[in-house]
Amino acid sequence: MELSAKKEKEFLEKIKKIKELEKQKKSAEKNIDQLKGELKDYMTKKNVSELEVDVFTVHYTDCSSERFDTDSFKRTHEELYKQYLKTSSTKRFSIT
Repeated sequence: MELSAKKEKEFLEKIKKIKELEKQKKSAEKNIDQLKGELKDYMTKKNVSELEVDVFTVHYTDCSSERFDTDSFKRTHEELYKQYLKTSSTKRFSIT
């Protein structure tokens, strides 16, 4: 699709802004993970699952959950698995 020069300039600025914000988001997530890791390391070393700091309470606890093993079910009951498959469609947005 051809864009007018004005639209192309407008979209270029938006794309650049998106890319910059994505870069900042990635950096922020890395910093968050690092800080969380430091708290988790401390709590693990002190063998505590709860830590009260000022008005905050930090929890680091074991959790368990049960999940359906789709791969095993598919291998052992392939026909039944196929009976319950449903197709869905979505739109994907990407900038390359």
